[in-house]
Amino acid sequence: MISLQDFSLFAHKKQILHHLNLNLKSNQRVALLGESGSGKSLLARAILGLLPQDFTSSGTLQSDERFGVILQNPASCFDSIFTLRQHFLETLKAHHLNTLKEDSWGLKEVGLNPNILDSYPFELSGGTLQRLMIALSICIQPSFIIADEMTSNLDCLGTLQISNLLLSLQKKMGFGLLFITHDLSLAAKMAETIIVLHQGIIIEQGDKNQILTNPKHPKTQELLRENQKLLNTPWGDFRGKIT
Repeated sequence: MISLQDFSLFAHKKQILHHLNLNLKSNQRVALLGESGSGKSLLARAILGLLPQDFTSSGTLQSDERFGVILQNPASCFDSIFTLRQHFLETLKAHHLNTLKEDSWGLKEVGLNPNILDSYPFELSGGTLQRLMIALSICIQPSFIIADEMTSNLDCLGTLQISNLLLSLQKKMGFGLLFITHDLSLAAKMAETIIVLHQGIIIEQGDKNQILTNPKHPKTQELLRENQKLLNTPWGDFRGKIT
């Protein structure tokens, strides 16, 4: 469970997040939807406990989850001087799972050959690195995965493949998913619940079909209008149908 009660975040006395209230369960699929600069990634960092030291907060934020994390630019998440095997070993060691056998590292689940572990990050494509990010996330046996704009650097086909992969793994393994995006059609595909964040304020949250067919807040209505052109994307309509 992740619980925020009247949670606010400040940077240099400037308020970034405003009195947020939400509860996320371990098996939920939730999309955090908002434009660039709305505070989505800062909220994720707050949940993960990765805020800069000069940030302060008020209210309460509680979590008893083990988190996996998938970020938008996987190339920046790997150190080019280490092989992928070394990355996996260090990650498992940090989570006290260093006795876990290689066939349990999640490579098969993401469609990769174990031979890839001897490669260096700079030798691999962005799509392959994103699959490795997913494998690193699931190999630590997370109860919750936070995916922050994970497809923003991928082309249309890559977006379709990676989003389908993560959704399939979530349904199979049952971890909670917080999917952070500015893309309404992806939010509809990946989540059961949508939270709309605007200028650091949760302006709307609820069942995705309710949000997408009867949005209450003017900003959500605007986002829906702006995204109408995406109705024919390969990943389906706003109700999350998957082709």
